Amino acid sequence: MLNEIIENKLKEVELLKSTLDISSIDLSSKKNDFYKKLLNNQNKKDNSIIAEVKRKSPSKGVLVEDLNITETVSAYESGGATCVSVLTEKDYFNGSNDDLTKVKNIIELPVLRKDFMLDPIQIYESKMLGADCVLLIVSALTKFMFKELHELSIRLNLDVLVEVHDQSELDFALSQNSKLIGVNNRDLKTFNVDINTSIDLSSSVTEKNIVLVSESGIHHRNDIERLNAAGIYTFLIGEHLVKSQNIINELGELIHGK
Repeated sequence: MLNEIIENKLKEVELLKSTLDISSIDLSSKKNDFYKKLLNNQNKKDNSIIAEVKRKSPSKGVLVEDLNITETVSAYESGGATCVSVLTEKDYFNGSNDDLTKVKNIIELPVLRKDFMLDPIQIYESKMLGADCVLLIVSALTKFMFKELHELSIRLNLDVLVEVHDQSELDFALSQNSKLIGVNNRDLKTFNVDINTSIDLSSSVTEKNIVLVSESGIHHRNDIERLNAAGIYTFLIGEHLVKSQNIINELGELIHGK
């Protein structure tokens, strides 16, 4: 599935290269600091939720029909989410760039653009859309391209969430001095989800200025507590929140246990 998504995304990238004018990009524009807010909470051992705007997934299909973005992200902010993630991939997740710009106009929280970044043009586009942070998936990139995209993001004053799935990918992320690392608990080959992936990998992250984010498979307060015991205080949650009948209450339970 990942290979299929990448192949499709590369076609989209070629079109973007011929249509996006980056000459007007404002390199001096400031971001809403994504990483520092998460690090601050982690240092205090306070839980941070990166609440995701997610309409669909390749494994589960449509999650919510006619997702109301205004209501959803307003509830995320009111419920105590630290940051918001917006899926902009259109063919497999039903996302759009318009979703991201709309979210930026609704809330004050830092926003992650979650997509399959394969080319520098997408990083420039992310800056122009107003993203505060971008996602780089180690398994989707060559080492050379990862370094190029990571360096460009830093130059454009964007934070970078580096996504890994196993020990070798984590070792690579650490070798690149990545400070914001997401562990995807979903096996990309089988789609099985196991939060023990985050727990097992957490012992390799010893620097206190690295924020480790557990992604996927977090549904209950006891999941949060198990991850807290492993020193993980930051969680990216999408499907569970968008399908919740009361997002504010659900966030309160996940973050504070009440």
